[in-house]
Amino acid sequence: MQTMRLNIIISCIIILVTVNGFSQTQTAAQGIMDAKEFIQQGSNTASREKFEQAHNILTQFTCQGDHQALAEYYLGYIDYQMAVAVYRMDKEKSPASFDSAIVHLEKALQINDNDAESHALLASCYGMQIAFSPLSGIWRGPKSGSEMSKAKNLALENPRVALLGAIGTYNTPALFGGGKEKGLEAFKEAVKLFDQWKTVDSLQPDWGKEQVYTWIGIAYLDRKETILARKAFEKALETNPDYGWVKYVLMKKVASEAETQ
Repeated sequence: MQTMRLNIIISCIIILVTVNGFSQTQTAAQGIMDAKEFIQQGSNTASREKFEQAHNILTQFTCQGDHQALAEYYLGYIDYQMAVAVYRMDKEKSPASFDSAIVHLEKALQINDNDAESHALLASCYGMQIAFSPLSGIWRGPKSGSEMSKAKNLALENPRVALLGAIGTYNTPALFGGGKEKGLEAFKEAVKLFDQWKTVDSLQPDWGKEQVYTWIGIAYLDRKETILARKAFEKALETNPDYGWVKYVLMKKVASEAETQ
């Protein structure tokens, strides 16, 4: 009888632990999905508030569970987006935001060094920082290149790896292996990868398609090719009709450029 009771107690403990662990996983998964939605809204509207809402959710999952690396990745992506979207008109704040992104991405890679997304985003953060401190390119340039190489070795066909690599190429002087022409061709290759890519796990990153078309449009604007720029921006809005940077800023800019030609 005592043995039977003991077995029942052990079985109950196992069930409770399993259910509790399942519940925590489900909570983390739902939290990450909610955070992704806030991140998308923040990206669409350059809203600090939306990014902060996502940040508050994700910080709950950085110390335990199976989603620590993913939570750190998205926290890094939030800081990256804060730097390039929210602080687009207030660029003095961007370097600190990139610094914070790097901290989160390094934590993500300490947990999972095989994550191409984190390596690529880390590479981009280092590259972006060079624009604010050109002399830092002496050491940040090689670090950026090393992280991007790791990302490509891990997931050469990943479209976000391709997009971030293309941004780096576009912003790197031809003297150092980059250039606007090479960057534009790289953006076009990234479009192909986005068209082919299938996201199996909805928790994983799926951003970027509207951004690659936006960068193509910017590249054509730089070349004063306003018709091609407009077509690229229209493709960005087909992908994401709510993308405010294109809808309210760049489409107006391309119209203004066309009028002066």
